[in-house]
Amino acid sequence: MEETRGVRRGARWYHAPVPSPAPISLAPFPRRINVEPTNHCNQRCRLCPRLGFTRPLGFMSSALFERIADECAGHDTALWLHFLGEPLLHRELVPMLRYAKAAGVARVGLSTNGVALRGAVADALLTAGLDRLECSIDAGDRAGYRAARGRDHWERVVRNVQDFLRAKRERGLAAPVTSIQFMRTPEVEAQLGALVEAWRPHLGPRDFVMTIDPAPFGDAIDVEPRAPHAPRPPCAWLFSSLMILQDGAVTMCGADWDAHAPLGHLGDGGTIAQIWRGAEAERRRRAHLAGRFEEAGPCGSCRDWRLADGSGYRNALEESDARRGAAAGAAR
Repeated sequence: MEETRGVRRGARWYHAPVPSPAPISLAPFPRRINVEPTNHCNQRCRLCPRLGFTRPLGFMSSALFERIADECAGHDTALWLHFLGEPLLHRELVPMLRYAKAAGVARVGLSTNGVALRGAVADALLTAGLDRLECSIDAGDRAGYRAARGRDHWERVVRNVQDFLRAKRERGLAAPVTSIQFMRTPEVEAQLGALVEAWRPHLGPRDFVMTIDPAPFGDAIDVEPRAPHAPRPPCAWLFSSLMILQDGAVTMCGADWDAHAPLGHLGDGGTIAQIWRGAEAERRRRAHLAGRFEEAGPCGSCRDWRLADGSGYRNALEESDARRGAAAGAAR
């Protein structure tokens, strides 16, 4: 039972489901901030909108990241180093992780496609103080992987991730808590049980398999929307989290993936706190509370808000174990 509780905690410190619709209250400071180390990438995923960028490509400067970490260290904030791009392409990523933890950031997580998760980089991630690592796999075979991610990296990525998990286990390390991620597409749903069992032997006591419902990113990606709440509630993201892009632009969520309606810019000399409680952010929140979503940047036509309660992030290992338990109970 302790392992199951550990897996649950590992799954939810970043992707935290809340009752839906939930009472909305403004966090004094963002509880979670996605920091985009880079928007360069080495894959072409069909469920990612980055091929439609009009904003420039680049790498976040260490100086900007250190400003972000220093400000977040004074709050119970989780930093997640990923948005649209592959973080391991940033040559200063590991020093950035070490800086954040040394500064006192409460929780630091990272998503990777695993292509570069090997050698000195993988070794350094085991000792950088990283709390969570999310490894995107998205398929169960080479053909499925290439269809989902646009590149023939299947064997390399599986080997890299399994080697990383083995090294973590051999060193007796509990962190980073590592998840194997699959976008919950119809193709994945059809084989999810087999995917969980294929990865189960490689997982540590607190590691898990996670599925994510695909997001529309505004209307950039053609996916079937989840069933909406009725009536539409204010979006939880606007009251609890932020995105900071590689150039310092601050956006309210992933629906503004191309930064057409930013809340502010850290390059202008302001702080996260000032942008969080700034006039534009407060104006959009008032519009949400009044149900006037069309007045809040890209929110009028947005469908991503259906994922803001965290329910689109599911621990597939827990689901599998629950089915096993139910089957065993029925057999008795």
